[in-house]
Amino acid sequence: MTTVVLVRHGQASFGTANYDRLSPLGERQALILGQHWRDSGFAAGRALSGSLQRQQRTAVAALGLLGSAAPALATDPAFNEFNHTQLLAAYLPRLAAEDPALKDLGSTVLKDPALFRPIFHKVVAAWTEAREPDGAIDETWADFCARCVDGVRRTARSADPVVAFTSGGVITAVLREALGLDNGSALRLNWRIWNASVHAFHLSDKGLTLTGFNDIAHLQLARDETLLTRL
Repeated sequence: MTTVVLVRHGQASFGTANYDRLSPLGERQALILGQHWRDSGFAAGRALSGSLQRQQRTAVAALGLLGSAAPALATDPAFNEFNHTQLLAAYLPRLAAEDPALKDLGSTVLKDPALFRPIFHKVVAAWTEAREPDGAIDETWADFCARCVDGVRRTARSADPVVAFTSGGVITAVLREALGLDNGSALRLNWRIWNASVHAFHLSDKGLTLTGFNDIAHLQLARDETLLTRL
């Protein structure tokens, strides 16, 4: 049995020209996680990260505080998030044709968190329902889930435990597999995943078992509510 710990990246730079950068708050979240691990004696046999900047930076900041106890960081694109801007471009025109209230939103969606969440929920729901997109997409929802779960399963050949720095969509796909969720239930969980949260799974020949979900004790102990973010 292998323990796999998935960590969501710290807060990214929503509404800026480069969303993929950690915000200053995201950097702080990652450092607090690393401090918590150092103080609690956390150790991992192997560390992985997707190739996205926000994932890599969270990994480097958190692992850096473990000093010589930190495993070397390897990159595995199986832990990359889906392309949210591509999905918006592919599905929003079709959704706008069905709902006039969504017309002429354009790039505004990517700058207003209050506007983004409900609209993107509709976009991702269309994707998970395998609706036909208006534009090209890199992978279907089914392919995305298979890629994420395969990435976790491949860690069974690694030292125990394994920690992987990733994103909310990847964690959702793995939760869906571990809990046998339908797509709608999995998508609802996706919106509850905190930045810099920790999720633990046991992986055996019988499959995936969830042993810890959405742990942010490290952030709560800082007694600063601004650290609790989801974008």
